Amino acid sequence: MGLALVLRDFVPSIAETSAGFVALVGAVLLTSVVAGYRAAVVAIALGVVAGTIDSLTTSSERVVAAIWQAVVFVAVSGGVVSIAYGRARAGRLATREREARAESDAANARLRESEERFRLMLDEAPIGMAIVALDGRFVRVNRALCQLVGYTADELQQLRFQDITHPEDLAPDLAQAERLIRREIPRMQVEKRYIRKDGTLVTVLLHTAILYRPNGLPLYYISQITDISARKQTEEALRFSEARFSGIIAIATEAIISIDESQRITVFNDGAEKLFGYTRDEVIGVPIDILIPERYHVRHRRDVDIFLSGPATARSMRSHNSDDLVGRRKSGEEFPVEAAISKLQIDHSFTMTVVLHDVTEQRRTQREQRFLAEAGKILSSSLDYEQTLTTVGELVVRDLANWCVIQLAQGEHHPMRIRVIPDDPRLRPIVEEIERLQIDPTLPHATKEVWETRRPLVYEQLQVGDLERFSQSPEHLRLLLAMEPRSFMEVPLLVRGRIVGVLGFVLSKGERTYTERDLPLARALADRAALAIENGRLYLSALQAMKLRDQVLGVVAHDLRNPLTLIQLQTSSLEPRPGTPERRDPKPRQVILRATERMNRLIQDLLDVSQIEAGQLRIERGSVATDLLLEDVVEAERRLATAQALELQLELATALPDVLGDHDRISQVLENLIGNAIKFTPAGGKIVVGARPQDHNVLFWIADTGPGITAEGLDHIFDPFWQAKKGSRHGAGLGLPIARGIVEAHGGRIWVESTVGRGTIFFFTLPRAPVSSFLRPESLQPAS
Repeated sequence: MGLALVLRDFVPSIAETSAGFVALVGAVLLTSVVAGYRAAVVAIALGVVAGTIDSLTTSSERVVAAIWQAVVFVAVSGGVVSIAYGRARAGRLATREREARAESDAANARLRESEERFRLMLDEAPIGMAIVALDGRFVRVNRALCQLVGYTADELQQLRFQDITHPEDLAPDLAQAERLIRREIPRMQVEKRYIRKDGTLVTVLLHTAILYRPNGLPLYYISQITDISARKQTEEALRFSEARFSGIIAIATEAIISIDESQRITVFNDGAEKLFGYTRDEVIGVPIDILIPERYHVRHRRDVDIFLSGPATARSMRSHNSDDLVGRRKSGEEFPVEAAISKLQIDHSFTMTVVLHDVTEQRRTQREQRFLAEAGKILSSSLDYEQTLTTVGELVVRDLANWCVIQLAQGEHHPMRIRVIPDDPRLRPIVEEIERLQIDPTLPHATKEVWETRRPLVYEQLQVGDLERFSQSPEHLRLLLAMEPRSFMEVPLLVRGRIVGVLGFVLSKGERTYTERDLPLARALADRAALAIENGRLYLSALQAMKLRDQVLGVVAHDLRNPLTLIQLQTSSLEPRPGTPERRDPKPRQVILRATERMNRLIQDLLDVSQIEAGQLRIERGSVATDLLLEDVVEAERRLATAQALELQLELATALPDVLGDHDRISQVLENLIGNAIKFTPAGGKIVVGARPQDHNVLFWIADTGPGITAEGLDHIFDPFWQAKKGSRHGAGLGLPIARGIVEAHGGRIWVESTVGRGTIFFFTLPRAPVSSFLRPESLQPAS
């Protein structure tokens, strides 16, 4: 139809009438049915020519003529076309035969080329190659295989693979070959040993497949044989090294863990199993995060990644602050660890190994040592008995307990004294009630066993029944229950083997309980607390004794001075009036007067010592002329020195400044020191008194040529009542302690230097008097 429309444009005669067009189309269709496509084309051409009839006939005639023309054309052209088509077909068949022969020749050439390539590949392959018959006979072998087993190709082709296989490897080798023939496996790969021609063994890796016939039946084995002897030796050495490494790792007491680059665990030794509580199978392949508290996961991974990318191959692992690294056991318990990490590159990947150990006990010991050092310092800071008890309790509740209970003995038949310190001040009302309890030491109570055995005791879990057994009354039980004790520990307070009390530790909060492991620290604290408490008790006793002594001295000063004063007055009245001759011997009267003066001085010395020790010595400060003071004192003592055949000298620096002090008290110091020198310097000796400026002070000294003082004596020279020679009658031993007390009360310092056999020098300093603020004592009123 398309072709007819095209022809209609070029043949106007056909297009003029529809009848002609219909005739042409019909002829074409008819021709194509009868004679085929090619004939239809011819018919179209003829129809075009026949269109010229249109100029000779009418319209209807032209239609009839066209139809007849088409019929005639079909009849004629059908034969012509058939003949032409047959000839063309024969030509095509001949062409196809030629093409088939060419393709066959090309395929044969390619086959020959492929066979040559296979031969070259087989013969020149760097590994052993073999074609093996199904019975094991070598059909074809290459040069590499011959070199591997030491046989020539001809020799191998006379053998089967069974002949050169090690007997121990033959059975599994044949079993695999049978499976391959039965098509249970597509190919086989085995490691085996060949026996070389020289009898030595070679380990090979064998890859074998089946070559099948066109009908699907197996024809040959095709095998590749690779020498792996060197690799096997390396693997054996590596296995030995790994076994040795694994053995060392396994028996190591430290936890040793290896991780890969993704931080997954690859090695987990016995030490790690014991430390973390996991078995090896539970953690291999698991991220190491399982061993670390969750709050540290991100930081730990970042730190490991930084180490992995850094230049260092090993380093210790530390936290970002001063705290320890923290591990996490399978039970969820956290514990401090010390760790070191190293890395090793194998091929292109890294393995990191961490060695770590639990430092819980080490840190516990360090904390306890710090605690005890601090406790010792705090306990020694005061001798006050009550303050010491409070300090002990505060130390306990700060770090070790929620309640501290101190029981102290007050005599065999007296109730115990109880001191209770809680960690919460709001519990003070309960504390006051407990401290008012009267605990009978002869009846059952919480610490009775410790008092009797002098051994510590631990109650890990306290029950209500225990509290009922400990209580001595319903009120006592009520107060014990109010403390809500869960765990209890008590240790004796021992001083020189004598028990003076019991120190109790009580836990009432949290999950912690006391165990035997807590006793060493408790006992160490109890030892320090016992010593501090005993020192406080002794100090309290000393204070009480001093108070009693002061009271006695007050009585002595008052009750003895009055009779002495009366004796002095009466003795003085015995002196004759002026101008009246002496009728009696004056010596008895003079003896009595000297005795009363000595007793007055002794009483005054006792009062002075008491005031000095109590810190109540009264000092009337003022500006004192140093040169005048020394001249007066030396002159007063000269008569006594001369009587003892001693030379007494005064050495004063020029322009000697005044001192700030109490004139009478300074004179008392000088009199005591010069009097001491006169007492102990033998006849013919020399005593020198001097003074000179020294910085902001004035330095005084009293030197003698006496026997000197031993080193032991120098340590006690200023102790009250101490005397260098026992049994000597040189006084009560109060002069030097009083001198030291007076000097120190002025803000000065006193000391002594002595050489046995050469003499002694006493030094003391007093502060200078400000020139602009003070006057001479003649015009100055003393001030307190």
